[in-house]
Amino acid sequence: MMTDQRKYIEYAGNYAKSSGNHIWLGGSFLRGNPTPFSDVDISACMDKESLREFIRGYGDPVYISYTTNPEGIIIVIYEDGVAVDLEVVESAEVTDNGFFHMENIKEYEYHRNSCICKEVCRRNDVPYQTARLFHRSLIKFLAGKTETGVSVANEISVFLGSNTSVTDSNYKNGIMRLFGQYNDKYPLDTRYRSLCLELIDMLPG
Repeated sequence: MMTDQRKYIEYAGNYAKSSGNHIWLGGSFLRGNPTPFSDVDISACMDKESLREFIRGYGDPVYISYTTNPEGIIIVIYEDGVAVDLEVVESAEVTDNGFFHMENIKEYEYHRNSCICKEVCRRNDVPYQTARLFHRSLIKFLAGKTETGVSVANEISVFLGSNTSVTDSNYKNGIMRLFGQYNDKYPLDTRYRSLCLELIDMLPG
């Protein structure tokens, strides 16, 4: 699986210019040090309908949820493997005449819109929210952030009440075991399941 985050960034830039909605690029792609498994960090100042249009304009997500700490960020994962941390902005100080901003929004005065996230996302139950952790764990581990990948996998283990303890050395077997245990109790969307299985196949060992 070859994820093309640049294709998504190009889409976001074109959407900002054509719709007149402000979008900021952030994270590793703004800093210039992404890995093949990096999330795309985006901040978007939009109303609910524009946000829905923007999310689905790139493709129908295989997973869409939101964070609770901090609030105001939507997690979107697409079938091609692109994962987006989409910060929803209520208002922001705009310093130029453009709509797609290649600058860190955190350097300016802005406010998140945490309420809109729950309205845009599909589900907010705990099992569905936990399902996101499989993708997060896998991309962190594959990107070389093994400690984070292992830690997130063990969060899933705790949620399931599993006796599986994931370590650096048994990561592939451990995450596969947890994936099976989770899917037995809470059957996953087939497209999201396929995406995670592709990532598991990429693990060494």
